[in-house]
Amino acid sequence: MEETLVNVSELRKKGVWHFLPYSKQASHTAALLQKSSFPVQPVETLVREKPIRGYAMVSSDANEGVPVLAGKNIAPGGINFEEVDYLTPAAHEKLRQTQVQRGDVLVKLVAQPGVAAVYAYTEPANFNSHLARLRLKPEVDPEYLVSYLNSDLGQSLIRSFTTGSVRPVITLAALLNLPVIVPPLAEQRRIALKARSLAQEATKLRENARERQEEARHLFSELLEGGIE
Repeated sequence: MEETLVNVSELRKKGVWHFLPYSKQASHTAALLQKSSFPVQPVETLVREKPIRGYAMVSSDANEGVPVLAGKNIAPGGINFEEVDYLTPAAHEKLRQTQVQRGDVLVKLVAQPGVAAVYAYTEPANFNSHLARLRLKPEVDPEYLVSYLNSDLGQSLIRSFTTGSVRPVITLAALLNLPVIVPPLAEQRRIALKARSLAQEATKLRENARERQEEARHLFSELLEGGIE
């Protein structure tokens, strides 16, 4: 069991009363941030509008309309629209604060805190209370911030701000205090492009692996039916 002594002042500053924020991993991550040649800024300085947490919304039996995104719809690979609830267009118009626009960053606050995706669609949508919406300043690339939050460095930082053991949660206030490495915009875009390229390559490798596994599963059937080439 790792033992760490922490000053009470540090506990108050962090605002999280459990071990993880003061672990060796957290200390290592903090040391990496100090080595950054680029500015390190809290999330709250990167947004152009007040960040919003979604509302708790009543489930609907409607199978069409305006989708309401939840935590299960947000993944490092992007946004999916599986098993979404829907709002009527009239209800969507009333809930203006939870409407999303192309380029918004949606961040999970519950279950997998900090996992984020860019809303890359022109179609209207809303989001529920398990998500937060960030609208960024022009000098911050949404894809870069998402790559940062989903990275091992970003997730290590996020874990140090979370509460709850069975169901991890990060508050909107804690998310806004999260430190982010902010290189110039051109460098942000280069990093985001590299991250996206690696993610696409990983997806192809997983798909190829599934195909080979399927071939291996049918190997003996093919042998009995006429041989293997």
